[in-house]
Amino acid sequence: MDGVAQRNPLKGLTTMSHLASVTWDDLIEGKSEAQYTQELETAFELGLLRTGIKLDTDPQLGYLYCMVNLIADGDNITFAQSITVEYREEVVPAGVGLSGTATFDEHWQMATTWRTSFVYIVERNRLSGTDDGETCAEAFELEWRRANN
Repeated sequence: MDGVAQRNPLKGLTTMSHLASVTWDDLIEGKSEAQYTQELETAFELGLLRTGIKLDTDPQLGYLYCMVNLIADGDNITFAQSITVEYREEVVPAGVGLSGTATFDEHWQMATTWRTSFVYIVERNRLSGTDDGETCAEAFELEWRRANN
């Protein structure tokens, strides 16, 4: 589209929410889903805090979503792993009710405005929620710093 400016959704971003999720293959052994998820969430949050960005839980703020999908091979020796990091933000604002609080009606919408992803194979003894949480935070930080420097 000629003449249409593209807005970088990470430019000027100072505060956001965050969320991490895991799709776990029940064939995975050696680490529990709960342990892996806790490692992922903790490392992701700490990595974001190190950037200096403020974290909040307001649903009207944009949020960074770290999604990890794990699939075990037939011998449970390696795992196919995909990591997607995406920033989602409000594209159709929530209304404001009589009490002055946000009302999230059928018109309110969030959309993904920035995304990156990785796919690779990891050995069973190298499966780490901490490493994957750091990967999510670092992928965001790289692009966020590019947009704001």
